[in-house]
Amino acid sequence: MGTGGSRYGAGRPGWRRKCEHLLALDVRVLARRGRLTPGMSYSWAWSRGGEPAGNVLVHTDTDHVRLIYTCTPYGSDPQACDYSVRIERTRCHFGGLRAWFRCPRCWSLRAVIYGVANDGKFGCRGCMRLGYASETESVVDRINRKLHKLQAKLGADGAKPNWMRWRTFDRICQQLDAADQVWGLMVLARLGPDGAR
Repeated sequence: MGTGGSRYGAGRPGWRRKCEHLLALDVRVLARRGRLTPGMSYSWAWSRGGEPAGNVLVHTDTDHVRLIYTCTPYGSDPQACDYSVRIERTRCHFGGLRAWFRCPRCWSLRAVIYGVANDGKFGCRGCMRLGYASETESVVDRINRKLHKLQAKLGADGAKPNWMRWRTFDRICQQLDAADQVWGLMVLARLGPDGAR
């Protein structure tokens, strides 16, 4: 029997590590916050669930960022890491420049690099063989995620936010009702004829 489909619990096998579980360094976020200006030095930190997950010291130059941090590979002693990641800039269609990381492993242009691999270095999603958490979700999980996403657009108790147009509010409410009906049908199908009584 193949993977996927609409049966309960279906989904691709979850053998790959997930992007959401690693430390992501996004060049777009650094650019938006003005952290790519040459000559800067700062600490960049990550957290998960309010707890510190890691940090790296970043030194910027015109064509690269230097990353300095300590990592502890599984089953070994902590090791110091200090290396540069090149930054390339490409022209946008309507003017300006867009910054990209050059992956330290395959040299492809990437917006996000993830850390860290067994050798202690960052790399792109392809080099690190990473997947997304959504790739292994079941149909019920996808519908739950869709419901939460739609509910987050509305105010407290499903009220219309002041800034939202009525037409948009009505459309979101219709999408919520449709997703809720599908979720209910999925739960009934899972319970079977005996559980639906």
